[in-house]
Amino acid sequence: MNDTLAAAAIDVHECVPGVLSVRIANPPLNVLTQTVRRELGDLFMDAQNRRDLRCVIFASGERAFSAGADLREFPLRFDARVAREHGENAHRMILQLVKLDVPVIASIRGFCMGGGLELALGCAFRICARDAVFALPEIDRGVWPGTGGIVLLNRLIGARAAKELLYSGRRFGADEALALGLVDEVADEEMLEQRAIERAAFYASKPNQSVRTITRLIDREFRNDFEQHLAVELEEFVETYQSRDAIEGNQAFFEKRSPVWRHC
Repeated sequence: MNDTLAAAAIDVHECVPGVLSVRIANPPLNVLTQTVRRELGDLFMDAQNRRDLRCVIFASGERAFSAGADLREFPLRFDARVAREHGENAHRMILQLVKLDVPVIASIRGFCMGGGLELALGCAFRICARDAVFALPEIDRGVWPGTGGIVLLNRLIGARAAKELLYSGRRFGADEALALGLVDEVADEEMLEQRAIERAAFYASKPNQSVRTITRLIDREFRNDFEQHLAVELEEFVETYQSRDAIEGNQAFFEKRSPVWRHC
């Protein structure tokens, strides 16, 4: 296995045989620019075709897995054409992740919020450190998670709990994430990387063809439904970013004040 998949906005290397470690390389908080999304989409697409690949670890930086979208790009979406381009790019990325036939383990340290949490939700498993902070705060910007996260969250923890997190936009920690079933394991910070590698190496030790087949059979119906959902979501995404509340949410955030919603 080689490092030909590495790109400027992401760091990629083989951590143990058959296991690829992927990390967003956009410090300090690994925010998701359109470039990061594009390179991740390319990576996931290429990884699907690599027969030597048996597992992927989606790792964190020092302070964050990803704090979410780069809000400096947010106002660009008030142009419907740009909103569509941004939505299509994000959807391509998350769809390629969900379509991967090998297990993907999110190893989460620090902030995992917004689009960063959506990425983690697209992985097969999630391990987090005790300092992890989760949130889907888009509601307080006048919008909603637009990278498939609504469906992915609902699939993982159920509609009631998902709605509470989506409606409130509140932050929550590792223990609550574990209780909700959002993460599979909480580890001490110094053990996080080791636990992710141990789990990845275990899955990588199993027969690759069988693991890939199991994944396809379990996820086949969901993948088809998810792709159809993203087509509907894109139209809603474009429309939402043309709303007055989206503009107000953006302005209020940068002006460090509470938004005044017009509900339109």
